[in-house]
Amino acid sequence: MFRLLRTFFVIGVVSVGLVPAQEAAVPGQETKERSKQLFDRFDQTAQDLEFQSQDGQVYQWQSNPLFRFSSEGNVFGSVFVWKTSSNQLALIGTIGSIPINRQDCEFVELHLLRPAPIVPMTVGQSPRKRWMPDVDTLELKPVPSGPVVAADAGRRLVQMRGMARQFKAEMLHNGQTNHLRLLPQPLFRYEDSTAGFDGALFAFVWDNGTDPELLLRFEIQNEDDKMIWKYQAVRFTWRQLRLSHRGEQVWQAEEFLERNRAEQRTPYLTGLTDVIPQ
Repeated sequence: MFRLLRTFFVIGVVSVGLVPAQEAAVPGQETKERSKQLFDRFDQTAQDLEFQSQDGQVYQWQSNPLFRFSSEGNVFGSVFVWKTSSNQLALIGTIGSIPINRQDCEFVELHLLRPAPIVPMTVGQSPRKRWMPDVDTLELKPVPSGPVVAADAGRRLVQMRGMARQFKAEMLHNGQTNHLRLLPQPLFRYEDSTAGFDGALFAFVWDNGTDPELLLRFEIQNEDDKMIWKYQAVRFTWRQLRLSHRGEQVWQAEEFLERNRAEQRTPYLTGLTDVIPQ
């Protein structure tokens, strides 16, 4: 994820931090009020983002975040998804804030999931970022030796959990290799799933918290008139990543050097986008 974050806690409404002792103060009240303001702002920022494929599909923002997080009482964020008109995943993103020079600065982290070009767009206020993502790397791949798609929804979830456990993820940072931990529950599961329409997002996290660094997406797709399981690795950090399946490396992403550029052309975009008024 945007890596000024350290650890975060999955929550509904955040209550973290202290206020100076004073007669009328309620412990944590200032932080609670500020976090409420920030989460409301993140909702509005996400709602204002407009993603449209070049074939005319407008991606629909899902107003209920996958989760909200807080770190140390001064870093906040919300994770959202956008869907196609047919309820397939199109994009995932985090809208959050970090303190810089005693000011809250908003950041945006986005990853396109659908392998269809989108209309170029501008993200943020100051500094602005122009996003024209390439889609060549977004095709899903068949899961090696994947199971026959189960007819029952509960059984398909068991299958996806089992497939996820076959993958191992590593993050390289400051000359160290960090072995990422798979969260057992998916962050997202397709609603009203069937044997021809199902999928989920799983998260690999750093060992110092539950901050997703790499997402693993599963989806049922038709190939040669047969429904099969496919997967997609989704980076959610600028650091170098590697993914292996049963000991064989199947994907890697180098350090994301484009993160400070005003124009970004990869499916992953990240960076500061605005200063938030107090």
